[in-house]
Amino acid sequence: MPLRKERRRFYGPKWRAFRLELIEEEGRACTTCDTEHPMINLAHTDHDPKNKASVRRMCPSCHARHDAGHRIAIMRRRKATETGQTWLLEELEYAPLASWEIPARVYDRMMQMSLFQSQ
Repeated sequence: MPLRKERRRFYGPKWRAFRLELIEEEGRACTTCDTEHPMINLAHTDHDPKNKASVRRMCPSCHARHDAGHRIAIMRRRKATETGQTWLLEELEYAPLASWEIPARVYDRMMQMSLFQSQ
């Protein structure tokens, strides 16, 4: 899946150096399925490109499986916006985004709703 324009700035030369260093130090084994893979990916488990602590090594299939829910949510959000859908709750519009992309007033309300709390 191609990077969105607003995310490209997070994946420049510093990211590539970090990626190479991490793979050299920890190897090419997927942290999810423990298989060696020649094309290892780095995945943000919280989908926040600013958070390097959430990065895990994943093979392409595990990475795709991990991102499936987020990818579907972003696609639905984009299609709804293109067709002029009105959101019942402002919080639903921001649901698939990373916490730092959500306005503070909306994020605070979301954290108080049981719908957005992790079980």
